[in-house]
Amino acid sequence: MSTGRRRLGWLLPTVLVVVLLAGAGSAVVLLREPQLLPGRTAAVVPVVRADVVTEIRAPGVVRSGGEADVSFAVSGVVRTVDVAPGTVVAPGDVLATLDDAPIRARITAAQTALTADTRDITAARSAVPVDLVAVGRFEAAAARDRAELAEANRQLEGTVLRAPRGGTVTAVAGQVGDRVVAGAPTPDDAPSRRPFVRLADLAALVVRAAVPPRDVPQVATGQPASAAVDGVGDPVLGEVVGVEPAPGPDGAYGVSVAGTLPPPTLRVGQAADVRVIVERAIGVLVVPPAAVRPTGPDRGTVLVRPPDGRGPDRAVAVTTGLADATSVEIRAGLREGDRVLVPRDPGPRP
Repeated sequence: MSTGRRRLGWLLPTVLVVVLLAGAGSAVVLLREPQLLPGRTAAVVPVVRADVVTEIRAPGVVRSGGEADVSFAVSGVVRTVDVAPGTVVAPGDVLATLDDAPIRARITAAQTALTADTRDITAARSAVPVDLVAVGRFEAAAARDRAELAEANRQLEGTVLRAPRGGTVTAVAGQVGDRVVAGAPTPDDAPSRRPFVRLADLAALVVRAAVPPRDVPQVATGQPASAAVDGVGDPVLGEVVGVEPAPGPDGAYGVSVAGTLPPPTLRVGQAADVRVIVERAIGVLVVPPAAVRPTGPDRGTVLVRPPDGRGPDRAVAVTTGLADATSVEIRAGLREGDRVLVPRDPGPRP
């Protein structure tokens, strides 16, 4: 074997060892300074004081704070419709009526039968001797006819649809000649069973938000809230005034938000983006969410740069609090003015 080949055989393992040692040293440096990894350049920001707000956002729509769906208590054919959308009514005003001719005929028949019952009872009691069996039979017939007369009068009253409260008519479902079905509507009913008249108190408007089941446990009356309403300039500021106890057909819970000073341009039916403030911390120490590497519930670590900028960055354990899209509250571990590293591509947030 030549001298050149012997030297080459000795040189190659030596070069490999040197390369491996250099790679290991670089790996140690990069592990201690993750911000030096390619694509992980880090910014250095100070710990400052700011407000942290956690909130729930949900779509909403402007509705009346006092609404009433009014339907006929009896079935029949519509004879008159006395209101239209936009009509302002007072409690007891007539909204519509049904044809009452069939019911009045029942009343006349019941009154005639009751008169005959009274005559028969009198005759049976005047007989000598008194026919007790006939008296009992006529008194039972009279009781039935009195019940029929009372029911007919109740139905006659039901042919007149009256406003249960004051407000503005926002919808009328029927017209003269339509046949309506008795009773209040339900979501499963056919279109003919929708409310005949819908009333709304337009002087007391609220925004009804549809909050999903996962978020509704955090919502309670009295919480501050706001609503950005389509067609209205500034957000409407107010508070939560109601949380419905059961979900609607869409699976969401209705949450009502009332404005402290609602603008005059607010109208029923306008879409809105509702924000409900769940918690907020005022003037607390904060860092960007990307600066915190979570290590457990309300725990994490951050890399702190030395005040003089010399020496290695120091990993510091911190206790975290509230967090929003831009800030994480630091309750312990850092001081105002400390400088922390914020990686460009952070790991999981706390």
